[in-house]
Amino acid sequence: MSITQHIVDLCTSPSTVTSSLTQNPDLAPHSVPASLYKKPNPLARLVKRVNIKGALTKGSGEGEEDGWKDGEREMVVRCGNWGGKEPSELFLKIYRDVLLTLDRDPMIGCVSPPLLGSNGTIPLTIVSVIPDIMRHYGSVLSRASSEVILCTNYWEPSASSDIIADSLRTLSKRMQDAGDGRKAVVKLMYDRGTPKQVVENHTPVKPEDWGKVKLPSQEEIPGIDMEVINFHRPLLGTFHSKYMVVDRKVAVLSSNNIQDRPNVEMMIHLEGPIVDSFFDMALLSWHNKMVPGMPSLVHPPGQEPSPASTTGTAAPGENSPTNLPSHHSPQHKYAFGKENPWMKDTGLEGQQRVGAAREELRRQHEEGEMHGEEGVGGESVPGPARQPQQEQPTTGQANDPGVNGQAAQKPAEEAKGAAANDQTDDAEVEAVDEALFDGEGGKETPAHIAQHLDIKTHVDPTVTTLDGDDFRPHILHKDHAPFPIAMVNRAPHGTPGHEDVRVPQDAAWLAALRYARQKVFIQTPTFNATPVIPATLDACRRGVVVTLYVDLGFNDQGEQIPGQGGTNEQVVSGMYKSLREEGKGAEHNFKVYWYTSKDQVSPLNAKAKQRNCHVKFMSVDDQIAILGNGNQDTQSWFHSQEINVLVDAPQLIAEWHQGLNANQNTRLYGLVDEDGIWRYREGKKKGQKLETLGERNGSELARLKGLAGAVKRAQGKGGF
Repeated sequence: MSITQHIVDLCTSPSTVTSSLTQNPDLAPHSVPASLYKKPNPLARLVKRVNIKGALTKGSGEGEEDGWKDGEREMVVRCGNWGGKEPSELFLKIYRDVLLTLDRDPMIGCVSPPLLGSNGTIPLTIVSVIPDIMRHYGSVLSRASSEVILCTNYWEPSASSDIIADSLRTLSKRMQDAGDGRKAVVKLMYDRGTPKQVVENHTPVKPEDWGKVKLPSQEEIPGIDMEVINFHRPLLGTFHSKYMVVDRKVAVLSSNNIQDRPNVEMMIHLEGPIVDSFFDMALLSWHNKMVPGMPSLVHPPGQEPSPASTTGTAAPGENSPTNLPSHHSPQHKYAFGKENPWMKDTGLEGQQRVGAAREELRRQHEEGEMHGEEGVGGESVPGPARQPQQEQPTTGQANDPGVNGQAAQKPAEEAKGAAANDQTDDAEVEAVDEALFDGEGGKETPAHIAQHLDIKTHVDPTVTTLDGDDFRPHILHKDHAPFPIAMVNRAPHGTPGHEDVRVPQDAAWLAALRYARQKVFIQTPTFNATPVIPATLDACRRGVVVTLYVDLGFNDQGEQIPGQGGTNEQVVSGMYKSLREEGKGAEHNFKVYWYTSKDQVSPLNAKAKQRNCHVKFMSVDDQIAILGNGNQDTQSWFHSQEINVLVDAPQLIAEWHQGLNANQNTRLYGLVDEDGIWRYREGKKKGQKLETLGERNGSELARLKGLAGAVKRAQGKGGF
């Protein structure tokens, strides 16, 4: 199957859902696509259904033809706004497979086809606990000029949600202080299961019910017009998305929900034309007619006057981020580091909540109040120190020199000049955003790291130091030109079953594994979807080194429900066994590590609710990355609505790898043996299995507990 002219016409159409709503803001977004993009007739759709699935899931054995057919490459290049920089071959091949999914349903990517392929910049990434990420969400939200769309899977009353609530109050006060009578328009959407969704998937939440989830009342935010929607597509179509769009100038995409969890998460801050893609996608996800409508549909970005300067501390109403030249404007220049006004000190009134968030989360852990997919109680058993693996560093490892000014041997004064990931001490973490740019950049001790991770210290007393104790949540990326970015999402699919892979997300993941030539890296809390397992094994057989960072014991009970795919340990052990039995040595290309937190020297089982990693990230051949909301599990592959981006930026990928490895000890201490089991390599317990391994053999009791957990998640009492 190859790219058709129909696909090219879709992607080069002058019309999008956003442009149509600009002409008629009174329309409901879901009503627009039918008039813009014609679907094939039912019989043709049935044929395409079979052909597309076959093209996406075809084997990837050695010698298989994956080159371009006549004229196809040029057609693929035309199907995106790449900002003057042609994507790499690897990106284009993956994007080709993504485009195939449009042939049957032009809107399967949850975004207008002309906005599927775009470009932009990513000046900031955060790899840290949820309060650090929510602090940036709150900072950007509170400085909006006219509008915010904020979406999350779980919105739970929590210290994390308090940060957003305080930011809404701050935004409201700013709008009132401006004195021009304008109100900011805020749309908030989450997924908390309710019987009403059987009839109306996108159920409005009335203002009198906002207090039930600790949202500010209308009286508390007089400077804001806010709407709230509770979205779920029964039975299994979870709204698993986690993102925010502000003034159509900034998009923030993260792995975390707005709740308190002992997770390390990943967030990226995007600017440029890709923000239009996020905005279009957000309108379609909202589905309903917006009351009030979005101001940027009446006055699109770029129509406001541009300031004389884009630097300096922004004051409300003058040189603020919302008055910067839009990405639509030819004069726009992208800003990085402390020159980017979205990352300046905001004076956010609710910043004291960051410290409260840590204390509340620590209290919940100690009192056993955590629930959801992390599992049920249990105590961790810290073990003797495990010596770091003696590996040669690969591109992007924490000890690679010269990346983003963070090399272990690089002096602080050199890093200061790079405006890179300077991390302040624990007291400064709770200070204003300006602390991110403190040039001192001292290292944290393991005790500080443990405190930053919001949990009791579990450092083994026999260990006096931890290698690379340079936990730095904020990755301030080096200056870069806009690079190709594509939206690779999946639409929600409520019907039970494991057939729905004809979506951009699944197409991108499968293509990434198929077209890899050297190495694939994946970090995910869960790894058990039926398509990803054979695709990974095939890559290993071709000589590709596939490295997985996965959580030990993450949601084991839920993953043992029939049809969910099994626990991480079950899957990993089975994969190693399959490769060993083939007798061709492919098992040496498969490297699995249990997530090990920055203050630990051995993995902790996630059921202890003390150290989890919830990052969702894939990179291939140090050239492309796919990151966002989707896990490598059955739910994300087949059912949930997920928002992800495919990026073509080797510089950022190197910086991401370095940041990920710097903020965990997984590469140092997490490697399992080639039977899929983690064993001590040093000390009195040398050769013994870890005491806190997860579920390797399913049981009826575990499945029943997993079903109970699934019900809790449907009720909005858990977290993915």
